[in-house]
Formats: sequence, structure tokens, C-alpha cells
Amino acid sequence: MKKIVINLCGVKSKGGITVINNFISQNKSNTLYVLYDNSDLDKYIKNFDNKFIDTKRIYHLFLNFFLDKQTLEKINSYDYIIHFGNFGFKTTIKSYTLIQNILPLVKPLSSLRNFTLNLAYKYTFKITDEIIVQQKHVADTIPNQYKTKIIGSFEIKKIKQSENIGFVTIYEEIKNKNPKFQKELLREIASKFDEKITVINLSTNNEIYKNNFNVLEDLDRNELMQVFKSHSTYIHTSEFETVGLPIYEALELGLKVVVPNLEYINLENENIFKYEFGNYSSAINAIDESIKNLEKVYCDVPIYYENWNLG
Repeated sequence: MKKIVINLCGVKSKGGITVINNFISQNKSNTLYVLYDNSDLDKYIKNFDNKFIDTKRIYHLFLNFFLDKQTLEKINSYDYIIHFGNFGFKTTIKSYTLIQNILPLVKPLSSLRNFTLNLAYKYTFKITDEIIVQQKHVADTIPNQYKTKIIGSFEIKKIKQSENIGFVTIYEEIKNKNPKFQKELLREIASKFDEKITVINLSTNNEIYKNNFNVLEDLDRNELMQVFKSHSTYIHTSEFETVGLPIYEALELGLKVVVPNLEYINLENENIFKYEFGNYSSAINAIDESIKNLEKVYCDVPIYYENWNLG
């Protein structure tokens, strides 16, 4: 049995929480000590020894100077620490850092935030024993002098195809998610297809409501999966992803997926329909192809999983 510190400071997204749950499910026999700064995580970590960190995010790089002596000694008595929020602080035990945001690595000059995060990454890489990534294309962005471990993998499973009809997408008002293209594409879909369109809105911007789409908000993961199941095709428009978990969740539920032809979805499968990034006519053609041959009952699809056995 291992004694593991998990630093969840900075974890806020639904995707980040899914990763945490995957880790916990594989480490039930280990002793966990949780550091966190988001009260939304309470229900996930309430059964573990934990400490709430009430400091600004920028200080999390230097928590070793802000934590009380007793807490720091406790951390350093464990076997190793995993930082889940893209960067961490210095300890005397073995440390891992999970990278869940690729933008500071590939577009550091695109914004002040990404530039600042890039500097935080560089500091973290120097004090981390091993950098954890979920897919190879993320590992390829990290300088060679740093050790990386890829935890994401795929296995092919026979999945029953969704028997329902309709398009579903997740909308977020973040530049990387390509919202301008996504909104216009949805309008194009509405004008060319009769199938229902459901938008899962993760944005505080209500502009998406100006269209005649079925818009849903504030769904937990189980509710989201139920919504996915009631459709035949999932549409993804992001330019950059570390994984793009909704793509694989949709595939596992028997949906077709329509995705841009970019390196984060470097797989070929009969349920994956690719289009040229940012090209409306290419996306419409891919969507049109996705709703053909829906009568097929079963299909072999790639299922994404993570191996959290760090040794």
C-alpha cells in the first residue's frame, strides 16, 4: 500500500474532476492525503484525509513557503505527490505533475494568462521528477530533458450503436473551443438537417439562447451521459485538447463523433468522422456522413482509459 499526496489545487473543470475520479477509483487501497482549494470537490474527497488551501492560485507554486510546518512535514512523510493542476510546489518526496492544459505549451504568446502559465510550467518541470500527460501529442510539446509518462491508452470494444437520432455538442465561450465557428456551424446544421440539436452550455454568455436549439445547463456527469445517449452524433470543434474526453465518452455510448482533423484525435474508426478545421462545408459533409448507416447495431470503437499505476 502506498501513501500518496494528491494536490488538487487549481482543478475546477468537469474534465479535471473526471480525471480525479479515475485516479481515486484505481487507488482505493492506497492512503491518500488531499490538498484542494475548490469546495466543489468536497463530495469527491470527503472520505480522505484532506486540507483546504486558502491561498491565491499564483502562490500555489510556492506552497512549501506558505504551508504550516506540521502540514509540510506530513506531506514529506508520504511516498510521493501528484500535482493535478498543471503545476506544483517543491517537496522532498518524489513528485509528478499532470498537464491538463496544452495551450501554455503550444500558444504561450496568445495571451498574458498563457504566457504566465508557461513560466509556471517551466518552473514546475524543473522541480518535478516526472511529468504526466494523457496522450503522446502533449508529450511531444515538452522539452526532451524532462521525463514524461503517458497514462492514456485505447482498447477496441464492440459497442451497441445509439438507436436515437439527433446532434449534441458542448458549447463553451473559450477561444480554444472555437465558439464563433461552432455557433455558425450549428445554424448551418439547423438549416440543412431536420434532426434535433442539443447544446450543453458551459458558458455564462447567453448568446447561444438566441437560436432555436435545445439548450441545457448545470448537468452533472450522469445527466450529461443520459443526454448523450438520446442522440446519434456528437460534434466537437476545439482547436487544441489534451484528450477531448467528451469525444470518447460519446463513442463509448454508441454515438458517431464529428471532429476536426487535428492531432489530438489521431485515430481512424468507422464512427469517427473528420473535417478540415474551421471549414463549414467540410464539417457539414462529415455530419451528413455520420447520419448514414445508422441501422448498424454494433460497431468496434476505441475506448479511452487511463493507467494510474505509477510504480
